[in-house]
Amino acid sequence: MSSRADLRWLLPGFVAVALVCRLPITSLPPVLATISRDLQLTPTLAGLTTTLPLICFGLFAFVTPFLVARWGTERTLLAATALTVVGVVVRSLPTTPTFYLGSVALGLGIAVMNVVLPAVVRSRFPDQVPQRMSLYTVCMISGASAAAAATAPLLQHGLSWSWTLAIWVLPLTAALVLWGVATREVVRHPTGGHASTPQAPTGMVHVVRHPRTWWTAAFMGLQSLCFYMPLTWLPAILRSHGVAPATAGVMLGVYMGLGIPGSFLGPRMATHRQAPRVLAAFFAAYALGVVALLGSATTALLGVVVMGFGQGAGIAIALTFIAQQRDPHDVPAVSAFAQGTGFLLAAVGPVTAGAVYQASGSWTVPVLLILGVALAQAMSGLVLSRPTAAAASSRGAPARS
Repeated sequence: MSSRADLRWLLPGFVAVALVCRLPITSLPPVLATISRDLQLTPTLAGLTTTLPLICFGLFAFVTPFLVARWGTERTLLAATALTVVGVVVRSLPTTPTFYLGSVALGLGIAVMNVVLPAVVRSRFPDQVPQRMSLYTVCMISGASAAAAATAPLLQHGLSWSWTLAIWVLPLTAALVLWGVATREVVRHPTGGHASTPQAPTGMVHVVRHPRTWWTAAFMGLQSLCFYMPLTWLPAILRSHGVAPATAGVMLGVYMGLGIPGSFLGPRMATHRQAPRVLAAFFAAYALGVVALLGSATTALLGVVVMGFGQGAGIAIALTFIAQQRDPHDVPAVSAFAQGTGFLLAAVGPVTAGAVYQASGSWTVPVLLILGVALAQAMSGLVLSRPTAAAASSRGAPARS
């Protein structure tokens, strides 16, 4: 019988992929103005670079269960990582067609990675789901924040935008190699370590029959809206309070960076023995953070801090709800359905908030829209928390924060 040592590369490979799974997305905005000038993109085409990956995340997520059924979880993740590497290379070529072709390719790769990574956690670490989901989300947000912070200095130190985007192929390739080694170990020892008994994943038709799947999709979509609407418009909201543009930009970085501690605690809140009470307090605090955006400049800045922590916890809680299916073979299909619908919903959120602002001439109504979404997210989260906590306890998974 295989021992845990047979899968010694599984966790390092998983961490490496988690670190790079957002690099191609967050490395783009700091150089987008330069790209738009060099490729002569209109504002609409430039804006499409933000929306296009979200659409890819949503649409291509639904394909993933079929890929997992054919190739298995680990090989599917390996192929998705390889496609992401190719997409980054193609996107960095200095022509408009290759820029968008590469964007679609990496969007497809990351869409599959989004779906498969929670399935890896559930199948390979079934007794450590909260800890591994915390690790996953912390790595994902850390990598995303690092790429966003490092891209502009690379451009300022003389690299062209093409080479600035292409340089992120290096960490992606390293992750591809590490996960390739881990996949080879899994193929050699399919029942080693924490692996579950090999079995075909559940189909989409089966999981959509369960109300819990729809609640999970609702929570995923609502928390995505709670992230992407503020991500797009927080600087403008803060500037409407008289906050300096530079400070507003820094606060956007704070908003993203505070997601790291939030993502560490999110899975523990979702699997706590008193999960409904813990999550109710969390959702109430997040709602107060949104309300603070309607006050003075000082309260708005405090609200950004609360919301930053909340958005990190929100995505971690959503991914934990996805991974904590009673049958681990349901996870790929539930993940695909929840993330597919979630990202499609997120794609229209920033546009809707902008249209509401344009129609009303004030940020009050868009902020109230975010508050309404946050309250709906709270309702779906509280519905999911009761069976999740009970199921985690019955399996012996850690339920204390």
